[in-house]
Amino acid sequence: MANDQSFDLDGILGRLQNRREFLQLFGKGLGYSALATVLPACGGSSSGSSDEPLPPQTIVIPKASPEYTALKRTSFGPHRDELASIKNLGITPYLEQQLDHLNIDVSALEAEIATQFPLTLQTPAQLILNFPDNIFDVATQMIAATQYRQMFSQRQLFEIMVEFWSDHFNIHLVNGLGPTLKPDDDQQVIREHALGNFRDLLHASAKSSAMLFYLDNFINQAGPDGANENYARELMELHTLGVDGGYTEFDVKEVARCFTGWTLRFPGDPGGNYGEFVYVDAIHDNQAKLVLGNPIAMGGGQADGQQVLDILFSHPSTANFIATKLCRRFISDTPSQAAVDAVAAAFTNSNGEIKDTLRALFATADFLGDADQKFTRPSEYLATLVRSLAPDTGYPPDKGTTWFYAQNTLGQIPFYWPTPDGYPDQQSYWASTGGLLNRWRLSFLSFAGIIPGVDVIDVDYTTMLNGANTLETVVDTISDAVLMRPLSSDDRSTIVEWLKGELGVTEQELLPATVPEQASALVAAVLVSSVYFHLR
Repeated sequence: MANDQSFDLDGILGRLQNRREFLQLFGKGLGYSALATVLPACGGSSSGSSDEPLPPQTIVIPKASPEYTALKRTSFGPHRDELASIKNLGITPYLEQQLDHLNIDVSALEAEIATQFPLTLQTPAQLILNFPDNIFDVATQMIAATQYRQMFSQRQLFEIMVEFWSDHFNIHLVNGLGPTLKPDDDQQVIREHALGNFRDLLHASAKSSAMLFYLDNFINQAGPDGANENYARELMELHTLGVDGGYTEFDVKEVARCFTGWTLRFPGDPGGNYGEFVYVDAIHDNQAKLVLGNPIAMGGGQADGQQVLDILFSHPSTANFIATKLCRRFISDTPSQAAVDAVAAAFTNSNGEIKDTLRALFATADFLGDADQKFTRPSEYLATLVRSLAPDTGYPPDKGTTWFYAQNTLGQIPFYWPTPDGYPDQQSYWASTGGLLNRWRLSFLSFAGIIPGVDVIDVDYTTMLNGANTLETVVDTISDAVLMRPLSSDDRSTIVEWLKGELGVTEQELLPATVPEQASALVAAVLVSSVYFHLR
């Protein structure tokens, strides 16, 4: 090897695309076997089916620093500059800085989005003019703008909460008139209130033309056949109380009656612009109603629905439901009752202030103490790859098309979950050998930076290497740069021994000039495929 300037890269890559080789090589190292308790699982994409279980083994990886854990849990992946910032400021001041999102300047980023993805900022009245010919363009721009913000915005906690509430109030983008309505919902409902007040968010969602259309409330009217119950049911089951929150089928019917007449303006309506919320009293059920034991007086009109929203917002089950989902997002799939209770109390005591609720969550012992309990979803995994491997990369000239296909392979396209419950946020859905193998293949074929024509990002390994020129120093340097957390001695040995066999060199032997960069790409690809990278 010492006299050669390269090695059989194609052969290495070919072997690593094989499921059996993958499991044999790393099934007992780099933490993969820790997922055995949930495998096989359904996986995040069709290629994740027919999975093989990994051999049972207890996960043992070194703990990350508290700063890393806080950053990993409140961002779409650690950026080396932000890790330095949180270490310099301290965890609490850093989180307060992120909570004060309006004082974080993202004007340059938003100007770029306005230039690259202008349809995401158009109103329903503008978008309907070219509908349905613009469906594809609207969808791709919405997806790309979301990915762009997740990868590059300095308002990372804000973007986390945008994704959280987008799932909570899920609306499938390509659903009838959805492409003309969802962009406005994203801007005026989700992004407007993501770190605001939950009551305001709930009321805004109820009047969202995209939500009214998606859950059929636009056709909800009084009549002999009864009110349309779609929105009423999801409002209680998914938006507020939770499925076990104490409501009955009678409550569903009564809530549906309260929202009769809540609709939207369609093209040609002389009363206003397409996509605007409108209440039509002529089709509202103005008789008395009873919701969760609360009387709704007859003749209330639009106020019936508003009263219902406030009843649901104030109900103890809503505080518990929101707290549980937040703790599941930021702590673990099975958060402790103590953490849930603390967050629910903050939600109630602050009258639904999202920032105060998050402060209580961040103050729990579990937030930093129960590290590495969450398995990253595909959107987070893809963004973390960019933020860790190439945080200063320029935006790709294809306007994110390659990233779109990468995320589609992984199985989580923004705004594409078909049912109102939003993308799952539990390891049992995403962690499968098929799902892991998709990440593994993607990391080697798209992020190695050494295969012409298929790079998703351009990784500057020369700078990352900082002069490392032996197998030992390459592994150590790239591990520090990519993971930003300790690698166990056993896992370090796994990588070193593998590369020694593939390259035919000793760990301290000086490598030929071109080999460190190629080897570093392989090391990085292995690391970003490992459990170190998957967990937070």
